[in-house]
Amino acid sequence: MEKWVWANPHSWLYIRVAKADGSQEVWGLEAGSTGMLARAGWNAADMKPGDKVTVGVAPERTGNHIGLLNKVQLADGRVLSAGAGLPPPGAGGPPPGAGAPPPGAANAPPPR
Repeated sequence: MEKWVWANPHSWLYIRVAKADGSQEVWGLEAGSTGMLARAGWNAADMKPGDKVTVGVAPERTGNHIGLLNKVQLADGRVLSAGAGLPPPGAGGPPPGAGAPPPGAANAPPPR
C-alpha cells in the first residue's frame, strides 16, 4: 500500500502492484465518502504506507491504472467492504410509533 487518502467526497487508496515481468505499477482506487466508509466499519487509521493488502477492484475500462475499490483485506485478515454499510437502527420500517398501515394501503394508488 502506497497511500490512503481518507477524504470527502471520495477516499482513495494507492497501491503498488507487482507485474509478472517483475516491474511494478501504481494503481489509484476510488472508494466512497468517509461517512459511508465509517458506517461500513472503516477507519482512517486502518492502513498505512507499506501495509500489505489484497483488494477487490472494478478496473477502469480504458486500461488506465485506476478503478473502483470494492473491498480490502488487511494484513490482519479483516475484510472491509466498500459498500454503504449497515442501515442505521430502525431503517427500513415504519417510524417508531407509526403502527401498522391501514388494510389495503400497499395497493392504494399514489396521491395526486
